[in-house]
Amino acid sequence: DIRWSSYILPDLPRLERLYPHFCIVQVNNVFNMPKKLGDNRLVAYPHPQVIFQYYDGRTGDLAYAEAISLDR
Repeated sequence: DIRWSSYILPDLPRLERLYPHFCIVQVNNVFNMPKKLGDNRLVAYPHPQVIFQYYDGRTGDLAYAEAISLDR
């Protein structure tokens, strides 16, 4: 399935193709499991989650986001 595409048809003039976007990828693969309350201990999560966030390159507004994780 195509969820996001930067494809632009070639019949548009070059100056009409200027749709800059950027993507930030966030990987959530650890969580805090302290041995004592108030401590920190990061533990690898066996089923990481990846979040893709696409932003408008001119305004910085979020255009599209999707989270993907592995089946358990």
